[in-house]
Amino acid sequence: MYFIYLLIIINISLPKPRKECPPCSIIINSKSDYKNKIEYKWPKIEPNSRIKINSLTKVLYSEDNDYQYWEWSNREPWWSNYRSDPWTEKANWIRNYEKPIHNFESCVNDNLRYKCGYSYVLNIPKNYEKNKKYPLVISLHGAIKNNSYTLQSRSNYGKNFFVPEDDEYIIATPIKLGIDWSPNKINDVINDISSNIKIDEKRIYLTGRSMGGRGTFIVASGLPDKFAAIMPFSPHHTPYSYKELATKVSHLPIYLHHSRNDNVSSFQLAEKTFNEIQQKNKNIIFDVRNFGHSGWPKLYNDEKIIRWMLSWKK
Repeated sequence: MYFIYLLIIINISLPKPRKECPPCSIIINSKSDYKNKIEYKWPKIEPNSRIKINSLTKVLYSEDNDYQYWEWSNREPWWSNYRSDPWTEKANWIRNYEKPIHNFESCVNDNLRYKCGYSYVLNIPKNYEKNKKYPLVISLHGAIKNNSYTLQSRSNYGKNFFVPEDDEYIIATPIKLGIDWSPNKINDVINDISSNIKIDEKRIYLTGRSMGGRGTFIVASGLPDKFAAIMPFSPHHTPYSYKELATKVSHLPIYLHHSRNDNVSSFQLAEKTFNEIQQKNKNIIFDVRNFGHSGWPKLYNDEKIIRWMLSWKK
């Protein structure tokens, strides 16, 4: 009996395991929550500028289909590496890098940061006017992990886009922390932008390359009424096939690009997806080249391709 009492006393006296939490906690339920729940001051929006936005990093997404793949693969949190924190105030990771001061709560496990919202970079048009509505292009980068050089390159990818002076648009480049892109998180990026900048809701477009190409299918299928047109480039085929999402995006104008000599993403899967969508949708273009797993800046800088995209409205 004495031994049992001793065990009880020891159990009571031992410190309880601390419950870990991600470095975000705000739950968004409506568009008004962006203003009412998130304490974040947007930088001043100047014409022909590039600005970094971190407002959604405070938002928690407790459930997301992508989490299982991250957890199963035991991925290392690349954002803890040297000069690789994506939550910087400015989009600088090479020169003038300023490591963010987070002041996280004591329960925070920063390895869980993938459960938080995306930070993103905005490219503002050269002739931006505050009271004018602009088309919005969401650009999804590829790969799964980042470092200082890829963060710098991917956040600055908007410079590759042809922007016609007679139809300027805003480019948003989110920074992904998980494996696949999240429709819920992208939807909040769009809502966050439209809460602070005048956006033409009938002219929101989605594009991406490699993992961002498959992300284009994933996000568009999760938000089937959000986009006027989509442009998936060289979509990657893992961790699961995006072909099954074809029926959910077959109503959209689609510019699908893939190279036959791509040794990273499956050309055959892209071709099968095109053939399936084409049976229901004649507004799909399958652009086949021999760029390998690259060459996307040439496509984004092609006036004909960009004007094709911009020609569509919901």
